[in-house]
Amino acid sequence: MSLSTVRLHQLLVAAAFLVPCAVLLGAAWWNRAEVLREADNAIQRTAAVMHEHASKVFDTAELAMDRVDDYVFDRPWTQIGAPATSAFLSTLKAPLAQAVAVWVVDPQGVVRASSREGDLGTSLSGRDIFAVHRPRDIGIYVSPSVREGDQQTFAVSRRRSTEDGRFDGVIVIALGTGYFGRFYAEVAAPTAHEALLLRADGAVLVREPESAGAEPRLPAADPLMRAIHARPQGGFATVAPPGLPEERTAWRRVGDYPVQVAYSLQTRVAEERWHENLQLYGAVAAVSALTLVLMAWLALWRARAEEEALARLTRETAQRAAAEEQLRQSQKMEAVGQLTGGIAHDFNNLLAVITGSLEVLQRRLARGDTDVGRFIDGALDGADRAAKLTHRLLAFARQQPLEPRPTDPNGLITGMVDLLRRTLGETVTVETRLAAGAPPIFVDQNQLENAILNLAVNARDAMPGGGRLTLETARDTTEDGRPAVAITVRDTGTGMSPEVAARAFEPFFTTKPQGRGTGLGLSQVYGFVTQSGGRVRIDSAPGLGTAIVLVLPVYDGEAPVEGTGRGRLAGPAPEGKARTVLVVEDDAMVRRASAETIGELGYQTLTAADGQAALACLETNRDVAVLFTDVVMPGLDGPTLAAEARRRRPGLKVVFATGHGRDEGRNGPLPGPGETVLRKPFTIEDLAAALQAVSREEASA
Repeated sequence: MSLSTVRLHQLLVAAAFLVPCAVLLGAAWWNRAEVLREADNAIQRTAAVMHEHASKVFDTAELAMDRVDDYVFDRPWTQIGAPATSAFLSTLKAPLAQAVAVWVVDPQGVVRASSREGDLGTSLSGRDIFAVHRPRDIGIYVSPSVREGDQQTFAVSRRRSTEDGRFDGVIVIALGTGYFGRFYAEVAAPTAHEALLLRADGAVLVREPESAGAEPRLPAADPLMRAIHARPQGGFATVAPPGLPEERTAWRRVGDYPVQVAYSLQTRVAEERWHENLQLYGAVAAVSALTLVLMAWLALWRARAEEEALARLTRETAQRAAAEEQLRQSQKMEAVGQLTGGIAHDFNNLLAVITGSLEVLQRRLARGDTDVGRFIDGALDGADRAAKLTHRLLAFARQQPLEPRPTDPNGLITGMVDLLRRTLGETVTVETRLAAGAPPIFVDQNQLENAILNLAVNARDAMPGGGRLTLETARDTTEDGRPAVAITVRDTGTGMSPEVAARAFEPFFTTKPQGRGTGLGLSQVYGFVTQSGGRVRIDSAPGLGTAIVLVLPVYDGEAPVEGTGRGRLAGPAPEGKARTVLVVEDDAMVRRASAETIGELGYQTLTAADGQAALACLETNRDVAVLFTDVVMPGLDGPTLAAEARRRRPGLKVVFATGHGRDEGRNGPLPGPGETVLRKPFTIEDLAAALQAVSREEASA
């Protein structure tokens, strides 16, 4: 064994003694603090119980005074001094275990009615319970404790006044201190303690346990009185009376009465349990020291073994992490491949609608047939839906919130029938069964259209030999009983087994061949309906077809229901001299199409292929009123170009055209005054609205 190993063993042996000692000291210090904390909590709980008890006693006494006052109100003293009044006081006092006597005292200080017969005629004119009330009304007064016969009592008194405010005697209730003392003995800890009920001036009303040599009044310099004066409503403090052991005291004021309850426990008494714990800790520390000495000789061997095990574990962890990362990457690429196939499938459906409509339009125009409006509408509608699909894909990627609005379900389904027939092909018959007067629903219209289209495409795939697709609406209710509309997509296809139906809404679950589906369609439908406050159910069986029901809540507001068709044609440019628009776009086809569309709206147009060319054009053409620019371009991008152009021409208005989703990180800066954002692909109506918006802003400026 090397010298370093020997020294290591010596250090371990020394540590075997030092560590338990340090642990013992730390544990002892912590345990003392814990024991004192528990004792402080117990003291404060006891004081709270005493406060609750005293509050009830004094409140009961005040209620009893109210009853006495009500009884003798507006009665002459000759009637108050009648035996019936004393009988009433006796009946009132009987259930009050804390009360010794109840008196009604006249303005001369003579007891005119009493619950105790022997007190009648007694003069209290020299007592403080009478004298303090004569000058003015001070509310409830609590007297010092006095001995009456064989028991110690203190009195609670209150002034009686005539209607014109003159002094008309007092009502007094004498309370026995023994009642309080017995209660304090029951709630206090079975250790040396002191429970006090005292007046604000330090006069002790009740002391438990009783002490023959104790002062009847705490001086103002007493630590407890100083603490009470500092915090009269209550508190906790550690005090050390002169010549006496340290005490831990909690006190509380009893309601609005000039009385405090206090409960004290000497610190040495609270530490007795800590001393007992120290003996246990010492024994544990001794056993621990012996154990550590025996284990010291094994420490080095175990350290080396653990070091080798840790090295192996580190290598294995690194290998496992690399394998898991490869697996995650593989799964992610598989999901991306499935998603790409699904997107291509949906886009091919829309492209089929567009190209089909345009080919029929081309043939009819070649024959001279001008009745082609519906084919133009079909192509435009397909292009609109392609744009909406792009926006929905971007929103899905960025998890944007829904934009619900009141929607006519029958109108939305009716508007989709032609699109569905062209998308699903001639082998699928599309039918509708729409409930008359179906109320509007509150949903994201685009998401609902996409959900129905997804369900229709799934239904077509489930009917490889053709069949019937039925779209139905009916009144229903949500799970919480609110009115709803049920939209059912029903097919006559192969149906689902119970096992497949149970997993149909799981992300990436699909029964289609590889590359035919992503497994995300139904899960997106389920997420959309659930987020809209509705529910989805499946009714399917093998060979009997499938019905998927979307239950969506009814709209209960007053906003108008939005239509589902295309808007009216855009109007021309605003009246007056046609404004000049500078179109900046790096893609030549998009630049030419944008310029021609803007010109169709009645504006004059100039074009530039990049930011530098646009700035040069602005220098030579001072009549340019609007800068129409793409956001992402080589060289100067749109926001940078706009900032520089507006620095040179402060009155220039800007329209940003962007194909990205509503994501600030790729959407350029948020539009400021005199700027607006137009999202590609845009309709001529959208373009006209954007140009007219900046034109209105220019006019208002």
